[in-house]
Amino acid sequence: MSDGSQALTNELGGALPAKFLTLGEDKLAWLAETLKNAKVHQLAELDKSTEETINGLPMMLRGPVRAIIGGKK
Repeated sequence: MSDGSQALTNELGGALPAKFLTLGEDKLAWLAETLKNAKVHQLAELDKSTEETINGLPMMLRGPVRAIIGGKK
């Protein structure tokens, strides 16, 4: 398995579809990097929206809600 297909397999968390194996090494590496960047961006946006939601709650509820859902302080 090439580096690009291994990186993509790791990002997807499972075996690649057979059609993916026909892609060139550069395309596989690009796809793996694109998925990785998308995940990072998605997690950052989720953290941001979680904080915005918590900050909209009354002060007394913020601590307990953070403890329950694991938001940052």
